[in-house]
Amino acid sequence: MNNQQKIFHKLHSDLNIKGKYNFNHNLSKNTWFGIAGNAEIFFVPDDLTDLKLLLENRPKEMNITILGLGSNVIIRDGGISGVVMKLGKSFSNIVDKEEELVVGAAAHDKVLAKFCLNKSIGGFEFLFGIPGSIGGAISMNAGCYGFETKDIFKKAKCITFDGKLCELENSEHMFTYRKNNKINNLLIYEVYFKKKIKEKKLILNEMTKIDEERKKSQPQKVRTAGSTFKNPKNQTNEKAWSLIKKSNQDIFKKNGISFSREHANFIVNTQFISANHIEDFGEEVRRNVRASTGINLEWEIKILGNR
Repeated sequence: MNNQQKIFHKLHSDLNIKGKYNFNHNLSKNTWFGIAGNAEIFFVPDDLTDLKLLLENRPKEMNITILGLGSNVIIRDGGISGVVMKLGKSFSNIVDKEEELVVGAAAHDKVLAKFCLNKSIGGFEFLFGIPGSIGGAISMNAGCYGFETKDIFKKAKCITFDGKLCELENSEHMFTYRKNNKINNLLIYEVYFKKKIKEKKLILNEMTKIDEERKKSQPQKVRTAGSTFKNPKNQTNEKAWSLIKKSNQDIFKKNGISFSREHANFIVNTQFISANHIEDFGEEVRRNVRASTGINLEWEIKILGNR
């Protein structure tokens, strides 16, 4: 054990923290690309008490990184220093209240969409096409097919990285395109959503339409992290995939990494060589698109860890 790991082990024991942990845990199975470095400390808190105890008592130099389903991340080969925290099953409950839905941050987007279908609750259909967790959806204002998480979000219960509980209310400037402007150094553990009753048949029709469109236009059963780059809305009306095609980057291949034939903004990993190679591939595409079109593509995939 290194010094950080010794400190964590002592905290876990002295404070009677119940959640499970591993040292030097490889994160490949925690990402959709299927390749990643190690977490120095990988921790799954048992409940909110665990979260609060660790965050209140950790040394300030012990970094905290939150990991959801790993559906839109690159974790570099050098791994992540400090504690990588992943919320477990105790944070995945869905409760249907009279005027709102209360959802744990670890609940899957698709599971919530199906829950709402069964309860005839509208507005959540788009989540059926997003492969992530609710905490991640709030953190990046996830969306597709003209809908965004901000449209149904009411408030979130959070904990700061020094263990203080707080709430985030939806506000005018909280969300922008694929971004939450108020989430820095906060861990969301519970989310409150607006609730609107809708005919089940209409919900099912919308979900079926989204699913069919997704299967037609996006790669299936491959190692990908979804949309690689954000659409550059502040620079042009063109989509990222169109700019990639225009720059002939859709046919670019390197180290077993390429763009999907179905969607030119989805990077596919076929050889599992290196997470750094995936990042390098994306950076080369960004440079070539900028040289060809003058447009600067911004990563939508989150890049974590050390080179």
